[in-house]
Amino acid sequence: MAILDYAIIVVFLGGLFWLGSCVFRWIGDPDDFFVAGRQLTPFILAATLTTANISLFSLVGVSGTAYRSGISIIWLTWTGNMALVFSGLFVIPYFRRLRIRTVPEFLEMRYNSGVRLLVGILWVFRLAFWAAVVLYAGVAAAQQLTGIQSFSLWVFGLASIVIIYTMLGGMWSVVLTNNLGFLLMMSSLLILLPLAMAAVGGWPGLTAHLPPGHLDLVTVTGKYNWKTVIAFLFLGIQWATLDQGLLQAAFSARDPRVVSKGMVLSGLMITPFVLLWILPGLAARILYPTLAQPEMAVPTLVVHLIPVGVLGCVTAGLLASALSTLGSNLGAVATLVANDIYGRFVNKQASPRQLLVAVRLATLSAGALMIAITYLVPRLGGSVDAYLTIISIMDMPLFVIAIPYGLLWEKMTSEGAISGYLTGSLAGAILRFGFHFDVAPVTLISGAVAALVCPVVSLMTQKATSKARAHDLLVRASRGGAQDDLQPASGASLWSRLGLWILGLGAAVFLLGLIHAGLSIHGSTSMVLIGMLLYFLGGGLRAKTG
Repeated sequence: MAILDYAIIVVFLGGLFWLGSCVFRWIGDPDDFFVAGRQLTPFILAATLTTANISLFSLVGVSGTAYRSGISIIWLTWTGNMALVFSGLFVIPYFRRLRIRTVPEFLEMRYNSGVRLLVGILWVFRLAFWAAVVLYAGVAAAQQLTGIQSFSLWVFGLASIVIIYTMLGGMWSVVLTNNLGFLLMMSSLLILLPLAMAAVGGWPGLTAHLPPGHLDLVTVTGKYNWKTVIAFLFLGIQWATLDQGLLQAAFSARDPRVVSKGMVLSGLMITPFVLLWILPGLAARILYPTLAQPEMAVPTLVVHLIPVGVLGCVTAGLLASALSTLGSNLGAVATLVANDIYGRFVNKQASPRQLLVAVRLATLSAGALMIAITYLVPRLGGSVDAYLTIISIMDMPLFVIAIPYGLLWEKMTSEGAISGYLTGSLAGAILRFGFHFDVAPVTLISGAVAALVCPVVSLMTQKATSKARAHDLLVRASRGGAQDDLQPASGASLWSRLGLWILGLGAAVFLLGLIHAGLSIHGSTSMVLIGMLLYFLGGGLRAKTG
């Protein structure tokens, strides 16, 4: 890397810090910090979600997994996109109508303050862990791209930038830097992809030189087989309905209809974008087949294929994607601490000014926790394995108590929710660390244990007030308020109904195709892809006309 490239990176990091910090004066009350005043439009929301979710975890971790295991890891992103569509149409608008800031806040409305406190504390660590995974990926990329190998220098340097501008500007800083990052990141990937494909001879070169099975989208065996795709789908739905970093952006939308359109648009946008980092990872397998760390696949391509001057811009784009995700998740952790712990249990009468001080201190503390966890990520097998480990244990039990039982079963009690969440997570931890199960069975079993324990304990601890509380909450979420532009139309349009039917058909074809893949039936991959495309078509039509 030449002096010009280093200068570009320094100017970029300084400019990003300046831009994020400039909005300090926009922050007048807690809602400005937490949810950007609830003023985001569909496109800005979609761009914010897209940038936050296309992080260096994707550009480094997922591309590295494609380098090692093949194209089938693409389903981690594609099933997540399907989940975004589902959540944007059927779940998050309900949360937005309640005008909440966090998932634990909803859990108190549905159950009680004990559930809110438990999940709030556990998810501070869960979100800090995810931020650490992204920071680790960013550090690994920066080391390879710049040649500066000091791990601690990059950890503290990148963390300090994002901590300070998130402390000052909150969600407004995140939105601005995310949209800038989106432009830089996409420009970088659009430069890299054609260079990488040309170096291997295009698609014919990939098919001719990759190891057998590396281009199989749906496999019967292997680490990312058809069963793992199903697990990814469940984890994706959980992520798209309950991830605080994603939801905080969604809650910043002007009204529930903007939420639906923005989330569906983001899911559709990311679907083709995934090829921008999967294909370079596959190309690197041909060009550099002996990399000691698969996660260095894309950084190695950048160093060898990008010319001087452009290299600095591309590196800035990759770092922008990491900082965008870090800012989103640090803001989410700080919101959990200030809103669900400090404002609810420590100082119930906190003034807006006191809440702002608390959330900024929480951002600093969350950043320190993120830095500490970053040093543990290599011991868990790198960014992808570390991320899949934590979500397979903690995420599905939360999904069970919040969505199926929380929204759909009025007899669910707080005792059932706590018991189900703890036993499901404990079962997942035992299977993953004690018996070394893969992600797919851990995900499904942790969710299944929670799903079984919840109703049993709930029926044993049934209270009349629990059912009444659940009923009142669901009524509020369904009706919303005038300020959210919620008055339903006289009837769903024909196009909206058609979109719903197409979406359902696509989901059925998709799942049937996966089952056929498990049975080694010819044409199963085509069926899965057709199902996914129908699903997206129906979801887009429903969001536009519903």
